[in-house]
Amino acid sequence: MALNGDLATMGLEDIFQWLAVGKKTGVLELKGALHTKRVAFHEGRITSIWSSDPREYLGQYLLAFNRITEDQLREALATQEDEQQLLGRILINRQLVTEAEIRRIVQMKVEESIYDTFLWSVGSFEFHEGAPSHQKSMLLSLDVTGIVLEGARRLDDWKRIRRVIKGGDAVLAPISEVIAERLPLSPEDADILTRLDGFKRVDQLVLDMRMPEFKINKLLFDLHEKGLVRLQNPGGNLGENPSLQLQRARALVEKQKLQEAQEELRRILQEQPRHLDANKMMAVVQDLLEEKQLDQDLIPELIVSLDELMNTNLGPNEAFLASRVNGLWTIRDILSIAPFEPDECLRIFSKLLKRGILKATKPAQGGDQRGVQR
Repeated sequence: MALNGDLATMGLEDIFQWLAVGKKTGVLELKGALHTKRVAFHEGRITSIWSSDPREYLGQYLLAFNRITEDQLREALATQEDEQQLLGRILINRQLVTEAEIRRIVQMKVEESIYDTFLWSVGSFEFHEGAPSHQKSMLLSLDVTGIVLEGARRLDDWKRIRRVIKGGDAVLAPISEVIAERLPLSPEDADILTRLDGFKRVDQLVLDMRMPEFKINKLLFDLHEKGLVRLQNPGGNLGENPSLQLQRARALVEKQKLQEAQEELRRILQEQPRHLDANKMMAVVQDLLEEKQLDQDLIPELIVSLDELMNTNLGPNEAFLASRVNGLWTIRDILSIAPFEPDECLRIFSKLLKRGILKATKPAQGGDQRGVQR
């Protein structure tokens, strides 16, 4: 049996409750404008989730909680590829985290991933009854009722937040004199306030702190309500939320119908030239059409000095990748720890190479000599 439809006509709250009340076992596939998620159920309870969004990978959560370093994650992922073990098990065996910590963070990861789907403006769903999850992960048994209530609450909060902080391009600044009067602050508030300088955008904070977009925006919104920060720029100039056209374009890309996807994206960009997600997807499609494949085993190196890099006009994702270039890690290594899609990472590396910000060389073969520059 398969139940399917559009999230605009049957909301997640109704879908989840139907699965819980009916004690269904199977996999619920959710397709949004940019990402796909598969939620596994057993007798009406949630056991695991798979997401195509790299920001929701376990490694990113462990980095956010400072439980491992980027170098430790990169090494563990290399081991995972060789030995086909669960990432959590590898880290436990190396005594970097405990089993209790992994279970706690996995549960948080599953819950946050589901809560995120409540904020989707468009999407579709399909439930495959009796289907196995095929997900190699730590299994949980989560009650649906609490998740539905929290998801609905977050949606209400998100609408309130977006009336003030209108997009990822918003910029906030701390108000020092007010902060001094409110000391001591909670660790979360203190952490995010130290990162605000009146120039850093919200989407850069999301990358820096590796926290879910909702949580960062909620922390900033609450600080604004308390009068501890001021809005330098409310944002909202990156384009509207992903449209149905963008969802169709994504489906076409998945089916490798690249020319049709390009036409769909052109129609979006004619109406909204600054639409962030449409521009991102268009760049990926163009790279695929040109059949350019950057060698992931090359080692990128900065050509410019750090001072020059700081003054270079880079987007948040470009700055993130450039800051990880150390002359030792390959492009593949950096892709493994980045909290966004590999295709986007490769596109950014190609762009930085073309702009003369980076150079890339082959790893040395049989000695210390650097290979041929590209």
